[in-house]
Amino acid sequence: MNIKIKASSLALLIGLNTGCMSTTPQQQMSAEERAQIVEMQKAMIGKMFGGATSSAQQKQTVKEMTPIVTISEKELLAQKLEVDTTGGPALFARHKDGILINNEMFNDFEGSVASFGGNRITGQFTYAVKNFDGTFTLKYNKANSENGPIKIATVEKKGKSFNVTTVTGKSLPGSSLTPTSDGFIVGRAGSAFKYTIGKNQVKSITILDNYHIADHQNGDVASTNYILLEKNPTSKKDSFGSMFDSISSIGNSLGLNKADHYILVNINNGTIVPLDVSLSGKTVAVHSNCTSKGLYNDCKNVSYKDALYNKQGLKNSSHYFWAIDWIDTKSGPLAFYKTSTTLKVVDIKNSKVHTLFSRTLGINDFLLIEHVDGKVSIEAQLGFSKDKIEDVEQYILKNTVDIEEMQTVSTE
Repeated sequence: MNIKIKASSLALLIGLNTGCMSTTPQQQMSAEERAQIVEMQKAMIGKMFGGATSSAQQKQTVKEMTPIVTISEKELLAQKLEVDTTGGPALFARHKDGILINNEMFNDFEGSVASFGGNRITGQFTYAVKNFDGTFTLKYNKANSENGPIKIATVEKKGKSFNVTTVTGKSLPGSSLTPTSDGFIVGRAGSAFKYTIGKNQVKSITILDNYHIADHQNGDVASTNYILLEKNPTSKKDSFGSMFDSISSIGNSLGLNKADHYILVNINNGTIVPLDVSLSGKTVAVHSNCTSKGLYNDCKNVSYKDALYNKQGLKNSSHYFWAIDWIDTKSGPLAFYKTSTTLKVVDIKNSKVHTLFSRTLGINDFLLIEHVDGKVSIEAQLGFSKDKIEDVEQYILKNTVDIEEMQTVSTE
């Protein structure tokens, strides 16, 4: 029907132009009158056939021309320096509901705090906020600063992939995201990229073969230049490999062999620091299809998942996040790790490993305390009692027993 109407209208226009539909004797039109009729024809044809398209094209043009508002790295750095004018050192600790700063819960009005990276000496930290629409916002702040946080990037997550867009217009896609005290790191297979607030260049980092960036980083990459890598798991389809991993885990727990499942790597010079911590410790058991038997539940199914806390809300103390920490000191970087029976420190500069605490029944937990004057203390939970070393650097200098060479790792 519309086609017939448009065709009739077109015929009418043609008739008006030629005078064929006139019922009176045709009059001679002037050139000016004929030009006016031609313009009328063009306008009506445009409305009949091209009006909707033109409107859509106009809207699309407007949409494409809408600018994305960004600021320069210099402007963002100025905002950061404003935040840094107040505040200071802080003790950061992960909590199941977010993070604790100086033993007080830190909250963000936009959403829950999903992850963070902080420098305990300066109090500077970057954190990710999980928004209610499923996206994330990366913000920079300083402990006890009066000027509040500043936004540095937005994050979209699809499955296991991230796409980070900074407020300065940089776009960094990847498979992992690690906040640092001065920005963030995006990881990919075999490589990573470090963004630092205020810098135009993004630093490229090479990742060791058969490893990837660990999801959880207890130490601060920015202040130490060391990042924690996790060994790629053996394929579940490889039964021999799975059996070997199980035997290896038993050997690790008995102290019969050392694990290289976690290593620290210097992002500037590639120095590798193996840590004797097992991959299997990060999982907790999840039971299902259970039937109550009075004093216990009989469960037909059990699965394992990576978790910092168990179902009771307590720390999964075997998880690598709680078992590994690293800091920078006046005498060089130190890495701490907990095995099933010992707590050790790696003097990276001198490639030596010192045993700080040993207990047959196991080390429950440990806490690093960095003082304003640079001194580092460590406190260990040994069953129902605690033990403490007031100055770790002095302990290393004076210690003459339980010292071993830093282990190596095969890069093949």
